[in-house]
Amino acid sequence: MVSENVQPVATVTGLYRGKSGGLEPLTARAPPLTRDEVRRNPIFYELYLHPEQSDENLIIDVIYDKMSPMRLQDLHRGTDIPRGVRFWPDWFDIPPYAEMRDVDGRRVYPRAPGIHTIQIHTGRRKWAQMGRVRDFSPANGGYTSPVFQIRIAEETDV
Repeated sequence: MVSENVQPVATVTGLYRGKSGGLEPLTARAPPLTRDEVRRNPIFYELYLHPEQSDENLIIDVIYDKMSPMRLQDLHRGTDIPRGVRFWPDWFDIPPYAEMRDVDGRRVYPRAPGIHTIQIHTGRRKWAQMGRVRDFSPANGGYTSPVFQIRIAEETDV
């Protein structure tokens, strides 16, 4: 039996914040996101679309602070993802609540000052599974990013 070398359809190469001069890398060591940035601006993540998988459609889930995955819009190659663009940024919003309960009932504080974690799953979109459970397994071109860390600033009186 021949074993296929299965590669992820896409990998995450970085996180960024939008600034007036463009995108700025976002890490735990970078200047923290201000309260206004968290409220108004999305966080951009950069995908490297593997050339061997260039005709595939993508499914993407974001795990913020170990909460249940946030399902992002399915991306269709040729319409949502431009052909020929190898590095492509997308975005997500930090959950809009100061305090909430996740699906497991845990109390979480997604916009609290301090360090927060982000992990991103990518995989191949299967037409037969549209609207059902999403498959991020390696056999389906699935990938789980390393854990990224971002900082949200303490509130300051102006």
